[in-house]
Amino acid sequence: MPWNKARTGVFATLIGCTFASTAQAASEHEMAVGGAALYQVCGQKHPEKELSLEQYISLHPHMSTKLANDIREYSSQPKHKAELEDTVLRMRTEATQDLLEVVCDSYFRDAKDRE
Repeated sequence: MPWNKARTGVFATLIGCTFASTAQAASEHEMAVGGAALYQVCGQKHPEKELSLEQYISLHPHMSTKLANDIREYSSQPKHKAELEDTVLRMRTEATQDLLEVVCDSYFRDAKDRE
């Protein structure tokens, strides 16, 4: 499916837009925090729909094990709460809302298709 191949690029682009303060690529840390934030943003956009963190991660087949583990950590560890909340806020105000809507909808649709 073409969207599955493009998802990694869209994921990275959204994270890059959220942290865009220089022309440099997002760091591994920013990718992990941004990935956890994107998962939260999608959950907030569609609270009536179910998408577990593991389903979200599985929708990124090219995601490294380290990044997946880092996203799990940032999503679950209270010590990261403030940074994660700040990133969610930045993503909701800086990222293109139409793009977030398309990405989030694709996660829920593809997760449902895998059931």
